[in-house]
Parts: sequence; structure tokens; C-alpha cells
Amino acid sequence: MNKALAVLVVSLMLFARTKDDYSGNRPFQIIVQDTNNVQICISNYGKFGQTAACNADCWWPKGSGYSYIFGAGLWFSTVDSITGDTLVTIGYGPHGAETEFAPGLSGMAPGNPKAIIYLSSANWPPPAGVFPMAPQEILSHEDSWCCFNDSDSVYHIPNDTRPIGIEVYQTVYEWTYPILEDMVFFKYEIKNVTDHTLYDCYLGIVFDCDIGNEAAPNQNDICNAIIGKWYVINCESIWVDNLAYQWQQEFEPGWAEFPGVVGVDLLQTPFDLQEGQDKDNDGILDQYERDSAYYVNNLPFQMWDVDNDGLPDWRDASENPQLEMTAYKRFTLNLEPNKDNERYLTLAGYNFRTGQYEPYDTITPPPDDQRFLLSTGPFNLLPDSVITIVFALILAQWHDIYQTPDTALVLVDKWAQWHYDLNWSIGIYENARGSVLSDRISIKPNPVSNSATITFTLRSESPVSVKIYNSLGQLVRVVLNQIKPKGIHSVNCGTSGLPAGSYFVLFDDGCRRKVIKIMVIK
Repeated sequence: MNKALAVLVVSLMLFARTKDDYSGNRPFQIIVQDTNNVQICISNYGKFGQTAACNADCWWPKGSGYSYIFGAGLWFSTVDSITGDTLVTIGYGPHGAETEFAPGLSGMAPGNPKAIIYLSSANWPPPAGVFPMAPQEILSHEDSWCCFNDSDSVYHIPNDTRPIGIEVYQTVYEWTYPILEDMVFFKYEIKNVTDHTLYDCYLGIVFDCDIGNEAAPNQNDICNAIIGKWYVINCESIWVDNLAYQWQQEFEPGWAEFPGVVGVDLLQTPFDLQEGQDKDNDGILDQYERDSAYYVNNLPFQMWDVDNDGLPDWRDASENPQLEMTAYKRFTLNLEPNKDNERYLTLAGYNFRTGQYEPYDTITPPPDDQRFLLSTGPFNLLPDSVITIVFALILAQWHDIYQTPDTALVLVDKWAQWHYDLNWSIGIYENARGSVLSDRISIKPNPVSNSATITFTLRSESPVSVKIYNSLGQLVRVVLNQIKPKGIHSVNCGTSGLPAGSYFVLFDDGCRRKVIKIMVIK
């Protein structure tokens, strides 16, 4: 049985079981988010990159019709502390497009019209009275938010699993800036809504990244992962980790261009903090990393925000030790984990057939209809506690440009990591309110040899900071950090001592940020 037929049969079986529930009890919903160069379906029940009819639905570049994902979704697992059972709730099952989540909060009345997807360009914001955890401000050029839960046994696969008791708050971001136009950011916040601790939890994202048609006999995709590696590209050193990707070596029938490469980078995972240890070697013991009182009472002011992104380190995930990607597992349609015990083993980094611990499947496999899972854990989740995972879906062209697809993806991924690590630094300055910084900002000359003049206009007196970051997102120079009166100002921006390359000048007046790219030449 080929892939398309197998998925159709299983999907029809699932649809027959839950048809009344989907159509009458919950507002199961899928929308297309496509503000930038990526068109992708997102749902309010755990899966993304797939249509309601179980067709591939992540196209890039926008308008091309070239598909890169057949389906993807969230997996969450725990071990029942009483029975010892392994429980896994899946947002997407590659074998048959299964999902075990339902829209809305746990216990929300069937048919509640507010258990939907909220889109910043349409029906924003989510009602705070119903969803107090939902964002109210718009962060990107297109935000979406929804929530779903696994508490209703009706939606779980019969004779396989039962509810764990979690709610998931999903936020998706897209920016239209050139350096961010080929990526989509996903943020999942998972809350334990039971009255007991969830032990030995693992959290994963499973991808069936079909590039074009992968139905037999066209299985020709290849996938791999970067656990942690330095790349030197165009004389620039770039560190990449927690990145999985998929590509193919052949032309895709019907496509005018050679297929690109699609990847997913885990940008944030649960914290890895253990008392008495200093996991990130920053001189702060793990138990104090998230303790604001410790910073205020024991550390100088300049150590409260070491990356100068405006977010105190005790609240800055990028400045705290994290579990990171603890497993990358690969499988195919004919050999994949289909039951809870198999899925739990896979999330934990084991070969579910042999029971052997093999956390990273990084030997490049022969072409096939490949699927992969990135996971992180283990961790315990207390009642009413929330853990967060953030990842970026990124795409790039590589054929006849670079020898290997990962090189092209690294150059895109560095901007995704930079943007996240600096607390979504670029923002959407056009939509900011209350700013005293006008749009009349210039840097001349650009490219810069030794120094440039930065000219800007203030509508009223304000504290203004002007900082320079390199392409890795590291602060390399503070040009200005003081209160300035209303009017036109010019400051000298010296670049002596900076290696040649791309840099970003970040303006901040406390209400709005603006970024201008400069080139330093020698």
C-alpha cells in the first residue's frame, strides 16, 4: 500500500469515528498563514502544515505551489506515577494524520465559538476575559494565537492512550523583512492542568517534510540533523545547533526550479537547572539563574542584561541553561512508532524496536519517504506550571549555489537565532504607538570604512540608545545611551576595530525599536 492510500484509509477510519465530534462539538479549524514568503496551514488542534483534507500544505516560495510539508505536529509524553504507563498525546500522527487534541481550554463547553484561531489581520485580539494567558499586543507582521487541550478522552486513539491533562497555547509569528521572510516562528506553552505533577515528560515536534510528491515510487527525500557545529561561510564563523533538515538530490517533476531545503531549529526548550551547578559557566549557580532578587542583591547592574536586549537575564531564556534537543529520531511510513510505548521510547531517544538508547540518527540515510522527530526532556511539570518550546521553520535554495544544503540553511538560520536571542529585536516598528523616534533616521556613508554619521529626529525628549550588533547577534559597540532633547541629532559612529562584514544598528527610544543594516569595509 503506498503512502497516499495508507493515509487515506486511516484518515477515513478516524473521520468515521470522530465525524460528529468535529462537526458538532468543537470548532476544529485550519487557516493559512502567509504574510511573508511562506504559506502554511495552522490548526487549533495540534497539527500544522496540512489541510483539513489531509493534503500537503506548506508552500514556498509563496505562490509557487511547491509543497514542503505533508504534515507536522506536537507530541507530549509522561509516565503515569501510579500505574507506570507511558502516556503520549499527539498532535499529528504521520501514519494516518491522527490528532488527540481538541480546540479550546480543558472543560470548555462543546461548541464554544471562542475556541478558534485569532489572527492579527482579522479577529485580534483573543478575548482576555476568556483567555487571560493570550497575548494582546501584536509582535510580528502576522501573529496568530489559539489554544487546545488533550483532556477529552473522545479524541484519543481507542485502546492506545488516555488524557494526560495539558493545555497548549500556540502562537505563530511571521515577519516580512528580507532577512526573515523565509521562516515562520512557532511558540508552544504547555500547562499542566491536573492536580498532580507530571513526571519524566518529553516534548517533541514530528515532521513529515515531503518535498513534492513522496508517494511510491517517488520516495526520494533525505533528512539529517546538526547537533552542534561551527560553519565558516564567506569568512564568517557561525555556530549552529538543534537543527533538523530535509532535502532531495533530484529534480521534482512539474517544478520549474530545483527543490530547496527545509529545516526546523529549536530556539528554546525547557530550562536545565540543577542546584549547585553552573551549566552555562556564567558564574551564577543554576538555582539563581531565574531569581531576580539574587541579581539585584548580588550582581552589578551591567550583569542584569548581558546581551542588552532589554529583557533581564532572569526572564531571558536565551541566557539560561536549557535541555536543548535531546533526541533526533528518523523513521519512514513502513517503520514508525504507532503506539504510546513506542512513541515514548522514541521521544526519549531510544530505538523503539530494540530498546537501545540511540538519541541521534545523524548518519545520512538513503532517499526515502523520511519523517523525523526532534525532542527535549526529561522534565517534571508541576500542577499549574507551564513550559515553553520555540522553534523556527526555515527554507532556502541551495542547488547550484552551495555544495551541500545545510550551508544554505545555516545562512538563513543565523537570522532566526539572532532575532529570537535578542528578544524579537526587530519587532514591527511601523505599528508601534507612543514612540518619540521619527522615521527620519539615516546612516552615512553606508558601507562604512572607519566612521559614519548617524542622524535621527526626536519628537520629544527621550532616553535613546544606539547599539551595534554583529551578524551573530552579539553586541559589539554602544554608540549612544543617554537622554536627548526634541529635535535633530547627529552622532559619530566609529567602526575602527570591527572586522569587515554585516552589522545591525539598533535604535531604541523605550517605546519603539528600529534596525538598520550596515556594511563595514576595509
